[in-house]
Amino acid sequence: MSNDRSEPDTRSPRFLLNGNGSSFDSDIGPVGQQLERLSNTERKNYRNANAEFIARSEADRLLIVAGPGSGKSYLFLARIRHWLAVDGASRVYVSSFVRKVVIDLKTDVASQLQDDDVQRVTVSTLHELARSILERNHGASGHRLGPHISIVTGDWMKVVWADAQAFHAELGPEYSLKSVEKQFHEDEFADSDNWPDLLETYFRLSRFYNAVGFPDMIALARRAVDDDPTLVSHSHWIIDEFQDFNSSENHFVQTLTARANGVLIAGDDEQALYQELKSSLREIIISYYEDDQYANAMLPYCSRCGYWICLAAAGFMATQRPETSIEKIYLPLEIDEDQPKVRVIATSTPSAAVDYIKKFVEDHRADLDAHVDKMIAGEETDPFLLILNPKRQASFYKTSGADAQLMEWLAHWAPVSSGRSADYRRVAAYCTAVGLSSDNYVLRRVLHYEGLTNEQVHPLIERALDERLSLSQIESEPIADALRKCFQVSSVMADHTLSFEERVRALTELIHIADSKSLIAEIEVHPMQGGIWAVEEEGDEAVETAGALSPVEMLTMVGSKGLSSQHVIVIGCDDVNMNNVSRLTFFVAMTRARKSLYLITSLQTEGSTREHQYIGEIPEACCDFAVYKKTGRILEAHGDRVSWSSAISTWTWIATQNKKRSPSRRGRRTR
Repeated sequence: MSNDRSEPDTRSPRFLLNGNGSSFDSDIGPVGQQLERLSNTERKNYRNANAEFIARSEADRLLIVAGPGSGKSYLFLARIRHWLAVDGASRVYVSSFVRKVVIDLKTDVASQLQDDDVQRVTVSTLHELARSILERNHGASGHRLGPHISIVTGDWMKVVWADAQAFHAELGPEYSLKSVEKQFHEDEFADSDNWPDLLETYFRLSRFYNAVGFPDMIALARRAVDDDPTLVSHSHWIIDEFQDFNSSENHFVQTLTARANGVLIAGDDEQALYQELKSSLREIIISYYEDDQYANAMLPYCSRCGYWICLAAAGFMATQRPETSIEKIYLPLEIDEDQPKVRVIATSTPSAAVDYIKKFVEDHRADLDAHVDKMIAGEETDPFLLILNPKRQASFYKTSGADAQLMEWLAHWAPVSSGRSADYRRVAAYCTAVGLSSDNYVLRRVLHYEGLTNEQVHPLIERALDERLSLSQIESEPIADALRKCFQVSSVMADHTLSFEERVRALTELIHIADSKSLIAEIEVHPMQGGIWAVEEEGDEAVETAGALSPVEMLTMVGSKGLSSQHVIVIGCDDVNMNNVSRLTFFVAMTRARKSLYLITSLQTEGSTREHQYIGEIPEACCDFAVYKKTGRILEAHGDRVSWSSAISTWTWIATQNKKRSPSRRGRRTR
């Protein structure tokens, strides 16, 4: 492996590339100090020169350590150009499991490379790649699948797993969907007497449905490539967001790149979020950093976050950084002390916090309207305002109905663009069951829509498997009724003498439709050709679509991964609701913000009494502290953290005294 550590200009900070695979531990401090002293112009020049230097490295295996907003896309494009230039036969695959990242990368490749070069570059999610391999290989050895493989997502995975469990009714609750998904993610399978039989039943159903779930898709695709390496036709690979890969995905990538001429993996161990969701391991990217077969490189400047936001996030992570973390430099690209500091806000009630959010939008309405116009024109894909919370719903704001107020207000902000709604998918399933009557998975979904329980469906599945028939070939009253319903729905959708409104009105008399108005608009924009929404189209959407985003969007902190926003408001920053949020998750939430970041602590949220400790770990110099009073809509500034925290303590004391003075219902006497 080449050693790219030296540069001609020894007076400048050295470029952050260790071609011999060594770590940056020994000189990260001195280089960081040099980079911190650079002017804005010098920072931008260094950022670009460092990225170009890394992109032209002769290393065939390269790890990029890159914090939030540090310019990975710029580096990826530079590396792609380098590979295409030095190897006329090269074909490049760029992949991430974050859908929004993939969409942005596709746009960059299409707009910034020459047409001939664009044809040599493929960008997709990791699951889209896995599905493509399974389609081309018709499954894997011992697990043959037909064309047009369906993707089992979300709650449908629960349905399919329940179908498998129905064949093993004697097994207990420990044989859960969560348990089997964990085994797929970790690429380690239980060897007890029952698990192998249950997994074999699940795979048998997978073949029957011609469908795969997200966890098993990766394992099956890796098996397919092991059997036939020619399924991999790309010579160079870029894999992003590697800190959130699990063992199964890591093994898949190793199999894909075993014969590659060039590999670049990128990520940041301090942005690892999905340990619970999919058993990801930040230790995986750390192990690559410690592997001298990979050259190590680093992008030190953040161009996304404002000056104070970047310093606040970096300072927060530095307070209790784990010893195993990769030492890194994370500095704002532009020094601008006039930019707004992180606003740390306290309210005495959740309803006051909701009012503060509403007031924020009112104060920024002109900018928001301009942002909406850009989203409609396709010039902007991120929200204007992200409201991030610790939980899936803001139910911790339920005091005085504040959560309902917030959700009702957010409902006014419809997504600018959307994937397919649940109503659309329901109609599509009925129509597709007519056009593809042998598709067992589609008909299984229709039976679920028709209200049949797993216990009612199980004998039908068992009979179909035993007699080697499709579900539609089984003579059964429930199936016959379901198919009749499918023909009725399909006939309505194919009747072009009816307006879209009339079709949806007729559909509501046949099947459950949750939102008729939205469905009318959706089928007008996305008509089902011939009454059928192809199964492969739904599969593509499942593994690729980023989903609907509103100009004003509320998400969980974890769900904001891959996004950024002009403004970010983090709610629930208290001693109760933030307790299950990791330091890494809070860091990611902070670094979604471009222009402004607001951290709101509200009392009376499920027993909260003060701010969360994370607030105290943000450098005070990066923050402005204030309390917001709904009456009069007054924002009262506090000069320092102590004064601000004292105001919260006073509110808590007053609330406690009021409770003591208020007689309990049980102690009241009636007269």
